Amino acid sequence: MIVDHIKHVFSGIKVIFFPELCVACGRKLVAGENMLCTACRVDMPLTGDHKGDNSHLRERFANHFDPVWAVSFFYYVHGSRHSRIILNIKFRGCASAAVGMGRLFGRYLAEECPQMCRADMLVPLPLSRERMMVRGFNQSELIARGMGGQMGLDVETRAVARVRYGNAQSRTRSRMERLCNVDRAFAVVRPELLKGRHIILVDDVVTTGSTLTSCAKAILEAVPDCRISIAALASTPKRGYRN
Repeated sequence: MIVDHIKHVFSGIKVIFFPELCVACGRKLVAGENMLCTACRVDMPLTGDHKGDNSHLRERFANHFDPVWAVSFFYYVHGSRHSRIILNIKFRGCASAAVGMGRLFGRYLAEECPQMCRADMLVPLPLSRERMMVRGFNQSELIARGMGGQMGLDVETRAVARVRYGNAQSRTRSRMERLCNVDRAFAVVRPELLKGRHIILVDDVVTTGSTLTSCAKAILEAVPDCRISIAALASTPKRGYRN
């Protein structure tokens, strides 16, 4: 009883001095809200990719490989409050937000696109050792772990490695520059783990799709009978998109 009382007291102190904030708009969360405030959760610009094969993502991989599925959870619009979710995860060390958003994404797919839950595993896009040391975690892996708990899928991190790291993709402009920047950046180190499997490559945000394309090509060269789907937490919309 005393221990429970102490925990309750410290919990109250934490709420007062370190309130939980919405990962999108930064507003203080109230009772019943978790990670996102009600307004940001309701207004989240969902892509609806699960509704058919004419995914807005699929064309980004055309002429390179044909994913079984290509889905993202919400649109990343530069400067919007929902874009801060990715910025907080990727550049501000919000590891818990990566897991939490992964859970939301995984629950959404389990309910709206259950066929994706019949894949064999989730494979997060690997991070280079140098980038891992700077960031402290692989955001794609944390997103995948959040997804896996909701989809009933294991997360496989041993099969693929990042062997070369160029400039940050955000600093390259054209699709061709991005493709060249990540050319031969990935290698399959445990092909037996992927042989004959249907895997879901997981990333945080997709713009041109160059990084995922590079990783998928490395996998298909090493394991031709591997089937690949794409799942990204966010993706940039087509030109002309209005929220």
